[in-house]
Amino acid sequence: MRKYINTLFMGLLIAASITSCSEEQGTNPGEDSRPAVIIYQYAPGEGYNADNDIKLRISANSQTQEAYYLCELTSEKADFIEINGEAAYMDQVTEKGIKLEEISGTSNQDVVVTGLIGDYTITAVAVKGNTKTAFESSFYGIQWDVFGEGTYHSSMFNATFTVEVRKAAHAEWYKLIEPFEEGKDLVIKMNGTNAAIEQQYVFTDSKYGAVYAEGKGVLTDNNINMTLTFTCSAGSFGEKQEILELPTK
Repeated sequence: MRKYINTLFMGLLIAASITSCSEEQGTNPGEDSRPAVIIYQYAPGEGYNADNDIKLRISANSQTQEAYYLCELTSEKADFIEINGEAAYMDQVTEKGIKLEEISGTSNQDVVVTGLIGDYTITAVAVKGNTKTAFESSFYGIQWDVFGEGTYHSSMFNATFTVEVRKAAHAEWYKLIEPFEEGKDLVIKMNGTNAAIEQQYVFTDSKYGAVYAEGKGVLTDNNINMTLTFTCSAGSFGEKQEILELPTK
């Protein structure tokens, strides 16, 4: 979720001029008469953990003299604003946050924030003199706890093998650690007895390159019975019946 928070520390004359501005101002930082920033989120890239790390691109408009950002738990931000107000929180960002040294005028800066576990809000503040505006973006960092050792039956590979299973702290989600290839996990999201497997890169084929899996399944007894479609740039390997026997607790 993203939203703008705008607070102006300005006199009546300037406030009156703002009232006459178009409602479209602020949707594009390059067209705003006030300092403004936008936060874009991207996967952090190789060497990072996309469950807990996030790449941010912070873009500023021509009116921005400097900018700062602060990443903290959403609950902590809400508590601060409830007591002190949103204007005070923008001061908090500029005083305790990180200054974006590459931001001045129309500009961008990329940063990677790591090790996030829980519900976080990233707030960026654009500054021009006494005028500040803020933009926020949210990120949920998943905590994966070791659940145990499961057994995986794969028709794709015509094999049965053990696999480490981890469980999300916030939901009935399971992560299979490197079931097919080192460094590539498989996440299964449960909703009651229904399983959803969103498209994810699970292994590399020597001929076709990256192979992705997606599909659905159902929990019966202690087994998640899945129908997965494995695809690559050349097409599909077809639907495969895969079974995960969950660890017995």
